[in-house]
Amino acid sequence: MSHRIAYKGHFYSEDELREAIWLVQIELRNGLPEDEKREAEQQITELHALLKSLRNP
Repeated sequence: MSHRIAYKGHFYSEDELREAIWLVQIELRNGLPEDEKREAEQQITELHALLKSLRNP
């Protein structure tokens, strides 16, 4: 059974959360303005927490 979790109005599977983290990390590596960098780092933190909650329901 595939579990999904809601985040900002959308439902994500574990694979989708991993992909989202990967994409944000690429954006960080490519360079972002300071305010967007902080937002991206916060988003990664939130996505990791969601991923952890999916693994430990």
